[in-house]
Amino acid sequence: MRVKCIAINGQGLNKFTLNNLGDAVKSEYPLKKNVVYTIYGQHIYKNVLSYLIIVTYESLPSWYPAELFEVVDYQVYLEWYYSYEPSSVISALWGYKEMVLTENHHDDLIERTDEAIEVFLKRKKEIDEFIEYT
Repeated sequence: MRVKCIAINGQGLNKFTLNNLGDAVKSEYPLKKNVVYTIYGQHIYKNVLSYLIIVTYESLPSWYPAELFEVVDYQVYLEWYYSYEPSSVISALWGYKEMVLTENHHDDLIERTDEAIEVFLKRKKEIDEFIEYT
């Protein structure tokens, strides 16, 4: 799945999203408007859908609210997994196998542990190759 950035600050988010994520209208995101990004995972955190992407000048993945983007390629990758736990802060999670099935991988990725980054980079390469061939 690929998305185009349509907003780079909190003005692109509704009040519900701003409140739930603790962001402000003045919040700035390190995104570039009209740039197309690849989605490497998705989650619903505090009832807000976010995408896992790598910003052009960053080398590590980060989560960004989906409202900042519009979908331009709707194809979800083969080998994606899904988890739903309505009582959890992260109520839904989908992405590569380890993202969903390995306990703490999601949190370890946010904390930037070496092992989680290594797994992510391996899966990123596979997803990027999939996009290249489709």
